[in-house]
Amino acid sequence: MMRTCCALLLAVAVAGVARAQDPFPDSPGAHWDVMGGYSAPVGTTADYLQGGYAIDGGLTLVPSSTSPLDLRFDLGYDAHNVSNRLIDIGQQNTNVEIDGGSGQIWSFSGNAVYHVPIVYGVRAYGIAGVGVYHTRVALTQTVPLYGGYYYCDPFWGFCDGGYGYGTATVVSHNMTNFGWNAGIGVEFALPSGRSWFIEARYQRISASTPIEFVPLQVGYRF
Repeated sequence: MMRTCCALLLAVAVAGVARAQDPFPDSPGAHWDVMGGYSAPVGTTADYLQGGYAIDGGLTLVPSSTSPLDLRFDLGYDAHNVSNRLIDIGQQNTNVEIDGGSGQIWSFSGNAVYHVPIVYGVRAYGIAGVGVYHTRVALTQTVPLYGGYYYCDPFWGFCDGGYGYGTATVVSHNMTNFGWNAGIGVEFALPSGRSWFIEARYQRISASTPIEFVPLQVGYRF
């Protein structure tokens, strides 16, 4: 009996020490996430948009310190230049010279995050959710700024003048749709309950021609 009690006390003590040294002390509450990286169009979307960049901010809600499941809400922005193929299509349909364009995607999503420990201070996670996406694609033309400009430096007495250039929108399209996402990541513990992570997430926007892209991001959680 004494041996059994000692074993139980030892197990409780070890568990308490392990918890005190937990590199991910996720106390119930809210944590902020900021992240950024490369956004890669995939599928047919890659025919019309080039690789771009992604910037996201998120709020993670930890319901319990013992649960591996968190909730995360993300606000994201992805920006891409259009491809030469889309420029050619735009010129054929409008009979107007087009030399550039962009695709911009704003998103807001709610996600479930499930953590799996790997080694001390490192854990993997899976993330999946649904959200609302607003997409704007614009084709543009570089045009001269009529009226020109004239500038004199008051210190050196140097003056310069000429005509500048700006960008005019030839055609644009906006749409708001629902979509979903799923991905994986690896998180690394930092002091004071903070962490940094690497994440790849497939995003799919529901439309007549689905929009698909994969942001590859590095983030900081605090």
